[in-house]
Amino acid sequence: MANDGKSPSDLPAESAVGVACLLSLSGGFLDAFTYLGHGQVFANAMSGNVVLLGAMAAVGNWRQAIRHIPPLIAFMVGVFAAQAMRLPVARTGARWPALLSLILEIVVLTVIAFLPRAFPDIWIVLSISFAAALQNSSFTKVRNWSYNSVMTTGNLRRFAEGLFTGSVPKRDPEILERTRIFGAIILCFLAGAFIGGLTTGRLHNAALAIPVMMLGLTFQRCWRVDQPQTAASGADIQAPS
Repeated sequence: MANDGKSPSDLPAESAVGVACLLSLSGGFLDAFTYLGHGQVFANAMSGNVVLLGAMAAVGNWRQAIRHIPPLIAFMVGVFAAQAMRLPVARTGARWPALLSLILEIVVLTVIAFLPRAFPDIWIVLSISFAAALQNSSFTKVRNWSYNSVMTTGNLRRFAEGLFTGSVPKRDPEILERTRIFGAIILCFLAGAFIGGLTTGRLHNAALAIPVMMLGLTFQRCWRVDQPQTAASGADIQAPS
């Protein structure tokens, strides 16, 4: 079965298709925002930063090459932070690590949205890379399938694989459903990059109000779905034996 026998309603809120689409919109937006507005450096697409680091170093443009190193470090720090939230000692103060990651990302982007244009690019890129890593490490599943909300290469591969295996040698509705979901995620990432490209030049840092709204909707959706489950769990604990 596509979902290991579970219906979508039985799965965690953070693995919902709508959540994955909103996060992918935000991911595409942030890459366009930092690349176009802050020094042609990617905040999310670390593969791009690694390629540009190597390419610039190869032609002797060390100044440009070095600019791609700090986002890589910030991204790794964000991954460490997301993993730390899952440790038992940390979870005593944060019952929902994914929601806490969303809150931190919303706060970071909101602060940047109010920064003046003259604020140094490097600190903006580092902050967004850190926030993107939190999102990437905290939201890893759509239904029961692994995906990436801040990069799209792996999603594109899964889409192509599903399109082939769901159609050849015979049509498989379950695989094609997964293919449609990954296609939607890819289109959302593209749409986010398009919106980021349109608004960054016009609004500069204030354009981040758009992904902040996307992430706010994501938080609201996850919170609303998790509340009944939390209440039910508490009722089970308090129920007399």
